[in-house]
Amino acid sequence: MITKNISLFTITTLTLLLMNFMVYAISMQGQPAPTFNLADQSGEFHQLADYKEQYLVVYFYPKNDTTGCTIEAKAFRDNYETLKAMNADVLGVSLDDAESHRAFIKKYELPFNLLVDADKQMSRDYGVDGGMAFFSYAKRQTFIIDPQGQIAVHFEEVDPSTHVDQVLSALKKLQAAANPSKSADQVSVTEVIDGAAVFGQKWPVDQTDTVGIAAALGQPADYIEANHVITGNITRVCQKQGCWMILTDGDAFARVDFNDHTFLIPKDSKGSAEVYGRLVEKELSKEQREHYAAEGAGELPAKSYEVVADAVKIIGS
Repeated sequence: MITKNISLFTITTLTLLLMNFMVYAISMQGQPAPTFNLADQSGEFHQLADYKEQYLVVYFYPKNDTTGCTIEAKAFRDNYETLKAMNADVLGVSLDDAESHRAFIKKYELPFNLLVDADKQMSRDYGVDGGMAFFSYAKRQTFIIDPQGQIAVHFEEVDPSTHVDQVLSALKKLQAAANPSKSADQVSVTEVIDGAAVFGQKWPVDQTDTVGIAAALGQPADYIEANHVITGNITRVCQKQGCWMILTDGDAFARVDFNDHTFLIPKDSKGSAEVYGRLVEKELSKEQREHYAAEGAGELPAKSYEVVADAVKIIGS
């Protein structure tokens, strides 16, 4: 009888777990974001109302210090300054306790807060609670909440290795849609810092370390994973729209792309500049090289690194 009861219990348990994995949450995109009031790793409470007038990326994940969760957390860490410059903050949420959160943050130097959803209330409200009483977890899903408190984007399928790129892309589209007056065919100064005009996103003021374009090109692998402040001199600017420039440092130079025409700079820009962006390896076709040459780039190599910029600060402009 005991053996039969154990077998029945096992079958029931497996059946419930299977049913849990087969249930897909209904997308919450376009709905008001559920309110929350949870403590973080330090015992400080966070509410949705604390994040008014900015975007909030809430990412739920199963467990601290597991492979996928570590990859995802480190990716948010490496792009956190970019997200902050886009007027967005990040909150991670799991069922782990505060001590586990503190250890996870310390081990990987995470700059954002992790919330403790011990009773699964927030996970239930957002439709991501998974497992059973003795095997509970938060499903790996992400929500972008807009400044009005609406869920603007709901990522139901998340690949930890590529997810942050999806979040960044979604934020750019949301901000472009929210600011139609900042048309891609006109130059718009975002802000002025100590007399220097900033174009693109707001300048990441906490990013104080800089590197010359020559040094970055000398060790490109160090500058492709996350954004950095890269310095140099402007020698050429696209003469059709102002949608790219050439940044030089001695004999070294690279084309700076303004994130696929996300913003423009004046076509007569010159002098020294700081670029907030990252290196990408680029292979140009003959037609592309001829196109850029016609826009004033000169002769570019077929294969090289260029800078994808989220913001440009032109000194003295």
